[in-house]
Amino acid sequence: MIKRKLLASAVILGLFAVVLNACKKETPDTETDSAVDNSICEQEFTKSMSTVNGYAMRENGVRGVMGAMAMGPTITVDPADTLNGFPVTMTIDYGTTGLTDSLDQKVRKGVITCVFSNYWHIVGSSVKVSFSNYSVNGVSYACDSMKIVHSSASGFTQQIFKGVCTSADWTLKWEGTRTVTQTAGTGDMDPNNDVFSVTGSSNGVNRKGKAYTTNITVPVVKRAACSWIESGRLDITPEGMAVRTLDYGDGACDNKATLTINGNVFTFNMN
Repeated sequence: MIKRKLLASAVILGLFAVVLNACKKETPDTETDSAVDNSICEQEFTKSMSTVNGYAMRENGVRGVMGAMAMGPTITVDPADTLNGFPVTMTIDYGTTGLTDSLDQKVRKGVITCVFSNYWHIVGSSVKVSFSNYSVNGVSYACDSMKIVHSSASGFTQQIFKGVCTSADWTLKWEGTRTVTQTAGTGDMDPNNDVFSVTGSSNGVNRKGKAYTTNITVPVVKRAACSWIESGRLDITPEGMAVRTLDYGDGACDNKATLTINGNVFTFNMN
């Protein structure tokens, strides 16, 4: 009789546990930090590539000294006389107090140093880029190295090694390899109409210390005259979590983007 009572009690407890577990709601995946933090780093490293390309081409393939530009950074080329051969160093100096960029209206400070292997208009030439006390709207950007190869008439390969993006409240890590194609603005010296299409992959660590990887599935478009990435999609996979899709939009120049996680859509503002 006692055994029957014990067995009945065990069955009741088992059924209660099954019902309790069935009633528990699965916690939704709302992790958006990786998408937001990836955008912070990706936008500026993409912008720096177009900045280097724009000034190098306006320098007639890195040949002379532009000096201080109206409302722009000071550009110097050393040595100015490229008859002595390469490498040649171009310095883009925004100063210590900062300048408001005429293209995207962001305040930049510090120095971008570019060491060219050859005249930049020559396919096959490369440039190594480094940052010194460089910041954009209060966010500092640095990396162990950035290498850009002029791989075709309007195409480039960009590699960023151990990039770091830092504010007063957080530190982000980011690196990647991308193929960058200039789709507009190649026929003149006006940087305002330059447009770049980007494909490739990256990996990083977000503000909460979670690692993630990304893969661009629809080319990301960055227009020089816009403060933000305007269109394109990429998949982001935070460590141990489901793949989510980041959509930068349909081409409108705004800071809106959407993130889709397990069918749920979140809207967020890019930095």
